[in-house]
Amino acid sequence: MDLNAVTLIDTVQIEKIVLAKRVGQFLVSEQAEEERATVENVARVLAQDVSPQVREVLAFELRKCKVLAHDLAEKIARDVEMVSGPFLGETNVFTDQEWMRLIPALEEHALMTLARRSDLSETVSTAVATYGKERSVTTLVRNDRAELPEKASGKVVDRFSDNVRMMDHLSARADLPLNVVERIVNKVSSHCRDLLVSQYAIDQEVAGQIAEDNKIDALWDQLKNASAPQIHAFVTDLRNDRRLTHLLVVEIADRGSRAFMESALALEAGLPVGRIREILTLEDPSAFVRLMQMANVSKTMAPRFLKLAKRFIGEAKVEEEHEVKVVPRAEKAEGAAA
Repeated sequence: MDLNAVTLIDTVQIEKIVLAKRVGQFLVSEQAEEERATVENVARVLAQDVSPQVREVLAFELRKCKVLAHDLAEKIARDVEMVSGPFLGETNVFTDQEWMRLIPALEEHALMTLARRSDLSETVSTAVATYGKERSVTTLVRNDRAELPEKASGKVVDRFSDNVRMMDHLSARADLPLNVVERIVNKVSSHCRDLLVSQYAIDQEVAGQIAEDNKIDALWDQLKNASAPQIHAFVTDLRNDRRLTHLLVVEIADRGSRAFMESALALEAGLPVGRIREILTLEDPSAFVRLMQMANVSKTMAPRFLKLAKRFIGEAKVEEEHEVKVVPRAEKAEGAAA
């Protein structure tokens, strides 16, 4: 390529940049509908130009446009960062419904730009929290110039509850609803937990109970569909890690896991699980008392174990009665079929 060709290319690009600036300025101002439609067609061509500098100038000028054809606005929003960034940082041409359709398709850099804005609607902030990756969601959470709605903060917890750094950033906000605070109090670092307790006036004892309840809920989610052997292995691990407490046993048993209580008492008392099941039938009350002593269950906790044992006996009787009723019906059905 000779010098004249290079000069010609540069000249053409400069002319396009100047044109892009003029087109953008024209569309920002109020114009007759027919003239506006004509110039928008020129803008569509410029928005597809091979030169990012041309597209960048056009997008920069259009960022303050109050009305813009949706296809043109979306084309700019989906462009590379140097083009879309300034536009997404200020534009108000999209409705909430249009944002909802657009945001899932945007690149992470575009979502980060949106997350920095101070005028985020609930729809936009929730969409960023839903579809953004860690960097854009962190930017959203740390943006104290914009309100973080309950739906958005809840979505952050749903997606990043295991990310301590994200939960710490979230805990630093001053606009969290109490139910979100309660959800993250056991997911943040100890320092941030103290700040949460102080900032949201949560009683230390209550905060500790919330954290404990959340841990129990998480444990129950792991156990509710587990088999008896799996539960026994889990209880064994808890005991080896010194995390098996009588309070934990009754809380999990109260949620419906008889096997958890049987395994825990078996390990604590040094008896086979089968023998524990016999004792928990309460046919020999003195055996139950001895079991509580062997498992080192306190006098204040023993009544809770007794209540659970009676409950499980009642549930077993109901199941037996149901089976007695079902079997004759099945036999009658077989006879009729024969």
